[in-house]
Amino acid sequence: MEKPKISVIIPAKNSEKTISKCLRSVFNQEYIPQEVIAVDGGSTDRTRSIANKYGARVVIEPPHKRSAPGIGRNHGAKNADGDILAFLDSDCYPEKKWLNRVVEVFRDPKIGVYSIVVSDGTGAIVSRAFHYLHMGISYDFAPSRCMAIRRGVFMQVNGFDETLTTGEDNDLSYRVRQLGYEIIVDKESKVYHDDDHMTDIRGIWRQQIWYRESEAEMRQRYPNKFRRFKTAYPLKEHLVPLAKSIRFGVRFAVTCLIIKLLSLWRHIG
Repeated sequence: MEKPKISVIIPAKNSEKTISKCLRSVFNQEYIPQEVIAVDGGSTDRTRSIANKYGARVVIEPPHKRSAPGIGRNHGAKNADGDILAFLDSDCYPEKKWLNRVVEVFRDPKIGVYSIVVSDGTGAIVSRAFHYLHMGISYDFAPSRCMAIRRGVFMQVNGFDETLTTGEDNDLSYRVRQLGYEIIVDKESKVYHDDDHMTDIRGIWRQQIWYRESEAEMRQRYPNKFRRFKTAYPLKEHLVPLAKSIRFGVRFAVTCLIIKLLSLWRHIG
């Protein structure tokens, strides 16, 4: 694929605060996508009208009872024509060379999935600490906030598991690897994340409760990767970033410690 067609798929629900900036960043890419699809999950605000204004094609999620991130992404993929499916959350803003990098990575036929670990885009201390800690761990899966995958590979694994409320990106990545493909997780390229739910400790707490819902299911599916009383990453990847966080100030270090403790609680339940 010298010049592959890329479909950018953006799941969104009540995203009027962020989707304008998200779409501007997508339509400002140096490598022009074949199409931009906004998948609306039942918004009651101006999300759809804003997406239409920017030139995205809006499709509506089919009715469903439970909330699962894979539903919107899968529905977008069903409506997409690209050789590469680039999933982007509606509160994420990639720099203008994002899709250039996607094309470059997929020149290697062994690569099935490419993902970028997002950076803080709010400036709030809690959000900065959360994203800082995530940069410090190793990844055996491709985080889905900004993820690109070959269309053929996505279809082979039947997309995201729509029964998972979290961990759907872990599950997809492991199934892609079972096909013999590699994944790349990029910590250098910049994609800024502007999630106001992560700007205070209460929001982080709610997130950890949400993550915990799928923990038992992931332990059953992948017992070698998810174990009770054991985190998914080596102990040093928890401790080293905490120790280094003091260089950003005492308040930042304490915030990192609180977030890490909340995260560890999730693994022992």
